[in-house]
Amino acid sequence: MQLIASIGFLFYPLCFFSLTAIVIIVERLIFFSRLKSPNSSVYAINIMALLQQNKEITKDLRDEVIVFKLLQIKEELEYGLNLLKIIAVLSPMIGLLGTVIGMIKAFKVISLQNSPVVPSLIADGLWNAMLTTAYGLIIAIPALFMTFIFLRISDKYLSKLQKIANLESFKIAKIKLDD
Repeated sequence: MQLIASIGFLFYPLCFFSLTAIVIIVERLIFFSRLKSPNSSVYAINIMALLQQNKEITKDLRDEVIVFKLLQIKEELEYGLNLLKIIAVLSPMIGLLGTVIGMIKAFKVISLQNSPVVPSLIADGLWNAMLTTAYGLIIAIPALFMTFIFLRISDKYLSKLQKIANLESFKIAKIKLDD
């Protein structure tokens, strides 16, 4: 309760953001840890089957089908990451808002004093102000870091799937590549 009182009403959105970020990060960690190698994944099997099913159509149309499938896979791989980005951006802004509100309160205390101002009068307001910024950053930094990690994993995975699709497409077209 002391923490809620110290941060003020901005505790609630910061708490919501932190819990949401934790849920997304844990879910994505589980998802990516269970993801098989691109060569043996369900995604690769589906792409190869899709290419085989559509081997009679023109290469341009076949490529469009594969691009569409890869976009669907990308959506699955990047599920929740846009929300994680939003949390990473908004958390420090809410913390900054708390800092501004705390500074306003501290200056209000100063303005009401008719006697010399001692640091202890404004220390509490400044402490509360800085606390919200710290919590906003504590939420934002891991959220942003994990977003970049997950996006990097997703990009590398998709790149490998594209290579698999290209190789299968070359086999269908009976194009030989020098290894």
